[in-house]
Amino acid sequence: MIKIALDAMGGDSGLGTTLPGISHFSKTYKADDVEFVIFGNGISINEYFLQNKCACKFSVIDTGANVISSEENPIHAIKTCHNTSMYQAVKYVADGDADAVVSAGNTGAYMVLSKILVGTIDGVLRPALVNIIPTKKGKTIMLDLGANTDCTPDKLHQFAIMGKATAKILLNITNPTIGLLNIGTEKMKGTEVLSHTYDLILKDKNINFNGFIEGNNITDGSVDVVVTDGFTGNIALKSIEGAVKLVASLIKDEIKLNLLSKVNYFLGGKGILSNLRKKLSPSLYNGAPFVGLNKVVVKSHGGSDYIGFAHAIHTATELVRSGFVKNIKKSLGEISE
Repeated sequence: MIKIALDAMGGDSGLGTTLPGISHFSKTYKADDVEFVIFGNGISINEYFLQNKCACKFSVIDTGANVISSEENPIHAIKTCHNTSMYQAVKYVADGDADAVVSAGNTGAYMVLSKILVGTIDGVLRPALVNIIPTKKGKTIMLDLGANTDCTPDKLHQFAIMGKATAKILLNITNPTIGLLNIGTEKMKGTEVLSHTYDLILKDKNINFNGFIEGNNITDGSVDVVVTDGFTGNIALKSIEGAVKLVASLIKDEIKLNLLSKVNYFLGGKGILSNLRKKLSPSLYNGAPFVGLNKVVVKSHGGSDYIGFAHAIHTATELVRSGFVKNIKKSLGEISE
């Protein structure tokens, strides 16, 4: 049985998203071997599930309405958050009582808490927030996406190593190509940190390095792994999400305004757009694991809908089923050797 600890209070909408997400997961994904331990306002959680069925076995640990807000400074939050749903959920996993934890709460606090309580794999400098990006050629791994806003060359080099290990496991690629995100592909472009990082990765014979790539290369599939710091990675990810929403909105507007477009839409375009929406929906890529920790820790986007939160839970269960942490340790060991 896979046991997942869930922080029900995190995210922009809190219980309004997480509880429907839990219910949606239990009806949509393979859930017969999954059990939840839900942390949050016990009265509200139990009331919800009295009216809405959850196909998974679950229990509730009441932490009241205590939550780490998205605006709170992570360091300050760590000192005062012991009675919050996030802290209790992470600690539950750290104590060995669950296999994975999922939260949509404050990313910085979540990362620091996980690093302190769960601990990092031996040799890992900082955990990295990783996600899969859809591309013209399939899928690409990108890291970091917000956990580490200020990175040294050593950390970025290690992100490349962890990205390679993650791509081997999640994308089943034997020797993934690595690209370092920059404002140009020329060696002299970018910051001093990126220049030093370039040299470090280039010297690492265990990495299939493709050099610098630009922002437009993220979605063209020119590399299997995109390495960057969390500040740039988060902006890039949200820019991609915004561009997808803009295109979808423009297509809808065009269909409404143009009679011929409406006819074409109902003659066949509707199915094409539906398939495209499924491929590009941010909700279906939601759920970013922190790579480099001793347990499966998954971050759900704070602004995601209930479908996205359900997918984050799905990501956590699949990582547990695949022995993700064990395989990452093995891959990091092989790469280091």
